[in-house]
Amino acid sequence: MNEKFKVEFLPEAVKFMEQLDRKAQTKIYYNIRKAQIKNDPELFKKLTDTIWEFRTLYNKTYYRLFAFWDKQHGQNVLVLTTHGLIKTTGKTPQADIAKAEKIRQQYFSTKKIIHMQTKKKMKTVSLDTMIDKHVGKTGTGARDAFEHELKLDLLGNAIKEARLHQNLTQEQLGHLVGVQKAQISKLENNFTNARFDTVIKVFNALHAKVNFKVELPKKKLKIA
Repeated sequence: MNEKFKVEFLPEAVKFMEQLDRKAQTKIYYNIRKAQIKNDPELFKKLTDTIWEFRTLYNKTYYRLFAFWDKQHGQNVLVLTTHGLIKTTGKTPQADIAKAEKIRQQYFSTKKIIHMQTKKKMKTVSLDTMIDKHVGKTGTGARDAFEHELKLDLLGNAIKEARLHQNLTQEQLGHLVGVQKAQISKLENNFTNARFDTVIKVFNALHAKVNFKVELPKKKLKIA
């Protein structure tokens, strides 16, 4: 999966995540991963000229992590998250946005001093490290399930983007495939229980090339 940017956690954000239960942590990481790959203002939203917000709705509660951009040496843009917020409403308090801006300013001031004196980087924790700790390391059952669900979710999004690129409505695509509009909507929004033959028909109707690969010990099988 091609990530548009990397994510680093400042100490305030690490502390915030540590206090959450495992299911809430997993849901937040899941949404951040999605935001790295697909544009979705429900997950990642610009609040001001400098402050952005990762937002997760889980169990009727909104979890927010404020963020700002830091371009480093022309490499991929990093998003560094600041303090977190838990609310039962969707509105973001102005006081918390102001606090995020203050942390952003402190970050860049401190970063400049550290670099001038030691040539070292600011102390942050990567998203991968956080996921390893709270979800499970690569190869564990929990991490495999996490990555599998994410890939299916993004595949549904790929169908939607391909459909929109060809200026097709869900009803029109359904007609080409031979299914109802509701089934196309289900594919785009909840890919988990999709029928394999229907998926193939959808991608064929969109003139999209799909490759499936099965990896076995010491051997790879290419299906299509």
